[in-house]
Amino acid sequence: MLEATKVVLNAYIKEVAKQNGVADATQKFSVTPAATQRLIAQIRESNWFLKRINIIPVINQKGEAIGLGSSGMIASRTDTSGGKTRKTKVAHSMKAMPYLCEQVNFDTHIRYSQLDAFAHLKNFNTIISNQTREQINANKITIGFYGASCEANTNSTTNPNGEDVCKGWFQAIRDHNSKAMLTQGKTVDEIRIGEGGDFINLDLAVMNVKGLLHDACENDADLIAIIGTDLLAYEKAKFYAKNGNTPSEKAKIEETQVIGTYGGLPAVSVPGFPPSGILVTSYKNLSIYIQEGSIRRSVGKQNDERDQVENFESMNIAYVIEQIEKAAAVEFDNVKLWIDGAWV
Repeated sequence: MLEATKVVLNAYIKEVAKQNGVADATQKFSVTPAATQRLIAQIRESNWFLKRINIIPVINQKGEAIGLGSSGMIASRTDTSGGKTRKTKVAHSMKAMPYLCEQVNFDTHIRYSQLDAFAHLKNFNTIISNQTREQINANKITIGFYGASCEANTNSTTNPNGEDVCKGWFQAIRDHNSKAMLTQGKTVDEIRIGEGGDFINLDLAVMNVKGLLHDACENDADLIAIIGTDLLAYEKAKFYAKNGNTPSEKAKIEETQVIGTYGGLPAVSVPGFPPSGILVTSYKNLSIYIQEGSIRRSVGKQNDERDQVENFESMNIAYVIEQIEKAAAVEFDNVKLWIDGAWV
């Protein structure tokens, strides 16, 4: 590392220490409540999807979902002139999902050569702060969809999507409301979408998944369908095959990107979502809980043996569905599409 790089790196480390009220940021420290709020704000700002869902600091490591949102009929009338009194109603009567915030580590390093390359820039502190933050937060989303277990020792080779890091939202449905997880059609452990399958098209598949929601929220105005890229591409290919040579129809394809609505719901594509997945819920029904006081960091630790600066960060997090019965999905590994004369 160049001497000039050491100067600006040390200045950055001192600034982090000052913000967190510690003497040395290269030694593990607990992030202050104010710094925690800043970190949550950074998480939300880093990704459009994280802006729309809930990221909530909670006091207890375990408990039950806060239960944000409401469903069902709250409006009523009562004639109080005859002695009757108005009675309040619970915002929703669906069962609460239990949660457990588990420690997740986000440990990264930056090569000395990389630091040397931008040490002369005035925004060095911003660059080094954001160097891996975007990818860390993208990982949070991927784990939220793929996470199936919390293993003591994870293996990114066999579980490239963080399947063993922490239980995510799909796993919450499997564990706490399995009847809302569509696992198969006429064929065991297969959900076939296409001509001759369980669902002739994606519209019907989404409509059937929506039908697995609790009756009280099946028609909520904020429902969306998160749909995997493989399913969208499959549907788009069929649309092109049928209408692609008609100029007016082709224009419609390009204009709407074929993602307008499916099964009567606004359809969205989220990075990190399983390519063959379908999840029907609302943005505000999905949460990431971060236990207060659980964030630990050490910043700028030099490892000369590897020519790199190392940053260690951990926090206790849980993926929560606020109203567990307001979420339904397909078991994405079981989805099969009719392609070239076979179900694949």
